[in-house]
Amino acid sequence: MKKGKLFQFVATALALAFAGCSHDTLTGDDPEGDQNGSKDAVYMNVTVQLPVAGGMGSRSTTGETGGSSDGTEIGLDRENKVNSVLLVLADTDNKFIGCAEKSEGITTGDDGKTTTVQSISKSVLSEYYNKNGANGTLSATKQQINVFIFCNPTDALRRIFDGVSAGDETWYDQVCIVSEVPGQSSDNAAIWGGADYTAGFLMSSYKLSTKKIPAKFSDWDEFTTKEKPFKLSGNNPNIGGSTDAGIDNSIDGGAIEVERSVARFDFKDGSKGNNTYDVVKDQEDDTKYIMQIQLQRMALVNMSKNFYYLRRVSNDGLGKNEANTNGYGLCGLETSNNYVVDTDAKEKNDGTIISGNKYSEYFNFCLGHTPKDGEWTIDPIARDQWYTSKIQDVIDSKDVDNDTPWNEGGTKGDYKIWRYVTENTIPGATSNQMTGISTGIVFKGKMIVPAGVTGTLADALQNATGVAADDPILYVYGNGNDVYGRNIFVRWTEVRAMAIEQGTSSPMYKAVFGNATNTPAVGKAAEGEIPEVPAVYSNDAESADAKWDAWYNNGKAVAALKAFKLAATEANFTLYESSVDEDYGKGYYCYYYYWNRHNDNSNAGVMRSMEFAVVRNNVYKLAVTNISKLGHPRVSENDPDPVDPEDPDEDGDVYLSVSVEVLPWVVRVNNIEF
Repeated sequence: MKKGKLFQFVATALALAFAGCSHDTLTGDDPEGDQNGSKDAVYMNVTVQLPVAGGMGSRSTTGETGGSSDGTEIGLDRENKVNSVLLVLADTDNKFIGCAEKSEGITTGDDGKTTTVQSISKSVLSEYYNKNGANGTLSATKQQINVFIFCNPTDALRRIFDGVSAGDETWYDQVCIVSEVPGQSSDNAAIWGGADYTAGFLMSSYKLSTKKIPAKFSDWDEFTTKEKPFKLSGNNPNIGGSTDAGIDNSIDGGAIEVERSVARFDFKDGSKGNNTYDVVKDQEDDTKYIMQIQLQRMALVNMSKNFYYLRRVSNDGLGKNEANTNGYGLCGLETSNNYVVDTDAKEKNDGTIISGNKYSEYFNFCLGHTPKDGEWTIDPIARDQWYTSKIQDVIDSKDVDNDTPWNEGGTKGDYKIWRYVTENTIPGATSNQMTGISTGIVFKGKMIVPAGVTGTLADALQNATGVAADDPILYVYGNGNDVYGRNIFVRWTEVRAMAIEQGTSSPMYKAVFGNATNTPAVGKAAEGEIPEVPAVYSNDAESADAKWDAWYNNGKAVAALKAFKLAATEANFTLYESSVDEDYGKGYYCYYYYWNRHNDNSNAGVMRSMEFAVVRNNVYKLAVTNISKLGHPRVSENDPDPVDPEDPDEDGDVYLSVSVEVLPWVVRVNNIEF
């Protein structure tokens, strides 16, 4: 299909009613038809167009006049089609005048325009003229009205307008509520075209569109046939009895621009192949890798349950204050210096979601959970809350857009559609951007051995039984980037041997042996006539070394293991235990957490406003391009720095890099680096 067909739609003449939207047949001028013999109908048309943003760039940012530096993507036919149109008229204060919906009779021509002609009752218009005019004539100010469009309205949206009356000022603050449980369809999947995404995506006005209507109520007598509708989007050069010379509504193209109400996440394999990344080097040969990570699953976390049907912006991300000093605007343009306002802006700004542990009230697929009488944690129960996909299933999907001008020649790779996501933005200070309230993706990776590699680590990885009590614990010390952290140790015996080798003045020695007053030593097995030399453990009973001895060499009691883990993680050791994945088998697994970037400032560790967000009508194209170190362990108590809901989304501790290209569909390409 040509680009024009995908971006431009015309919907016309929508029947309006003051008490909500009328879906009944209105009276008109056709005595033989379905208009009941009356001449109480006039006609109007309006053009509806999806927005297009321009420009290309290497990073994903919002321009001063909107859009994305990465350009635009046309999208699939299913994401662009219009099955029905809901027209809403309001005065310039956005007080409700009336609305109506048309779904039948919509046709698409060769020029790519979708057209329908519908009638509107004169009695609907007469009330507006009576209240706002003198002798049936409107003032120039009252001739100006705001026109809003919703394409493919959901049943929930229809019910809202069925209860709206003339003059209502709350209709434009209505919120769409979306609840979804992993493995089940959303209760409001209609916003992205239903469970199979084919029924038409909910779209809404992209910006305020002010149009002019005739000054005299009697002028509507000229627009009583389908062949001559009043043009809300075009030029009406001759209106015989009007005080107007004519009304031209075609300024700036005349179209009512709409945007999809949801965002989209796409993914591609950003590795050198098979989602596999070189991570751990041989300490004796830095050209050789002894461990790789293969990413196998990806999970969506913290998808917002609520979003406004109509987008709005402000300078601080909060709602309109009394004097509107924060630049609040309904359907306002997102720029590089403002925020898209979230339905939960107040709660995110004052911290009550986190302080009150109210995550499940505001988010689907919550990152963590709080056991009864326990602390927030990420455990198997939490992971069961996530929306999880096999990465290979996403990559093998045929769900791909082949018409992508932002990716000429396919130079940016072969992205596949993963899923659709609701809007989630965070207001105020950048410090509000925390993991507990940000939409993110968790990647699960398996530690694997490169071909030809041997040694104790290779043996542990290849021979894992998946039973943690039977397999060795793997250890990493420090932040994973220093001289110690680049090592991965198999069993505590390797850890203490390295600490002794580093010497008593090294930080690792202190971490292992604590405040030992004796001289810890490595044990040696008997060789021939040379007797066994027993190991000497730290005499600091609170040290990790002493705790390990108390556990491993004295019956391996569960309580003793827990005490050792606590001492080890407090000494900045990360512990990895084996487990079994139902699809990928026995082995050692770790997790990487990525918080979705909307405006990337290319400065790791320093956040900017709207850097971490999901905004409607954007395509976020994700690819993990590099993994620099092991991820977070599967068991939270094995992590010296476990993910916490109050952690900033960006803290400078980089585990992986993600290529992110964000396209309206606005594309944002995010290269993820761990």
